[in-house]
Amino acid sequence: MEINSAMNALQGEISKSRSDEIKKEEIATDFEEIFARKLVSELTKDSFKMGDNNGVLGQSNNLYRRHITETIANEIAKQGKLGMADMINEHWKKRTSF
Repeated sequence: MEINSAMNALQGEISKSRSDEIKKEEIATDFEEIFARKLVSELTKDSFKMGDNNGVLGQSNNLYRRHITETIANEIAKQGKLGMADMINEHWKKRTSF
């Protein structure tokens, strides 16, 4: 009986630890996505300029730019191309393991 309760407690600790690890990985990936979005936005800001920014064409152009920026940033973050999420996770691992 005591072995079973000890095993259950140990499994609970492992599950909580893994859950915390997954949350940290998600946070790191979210940060990389935000950074990628800002980076892509800055790199493409002059690529989508039109003379009529306040008119219908300018508004649709801005919408198109936001869509392209979001799509590229999401793909960069999903693939881990910048490596920021990996660096953040590595930093957290070093801080928590003594």
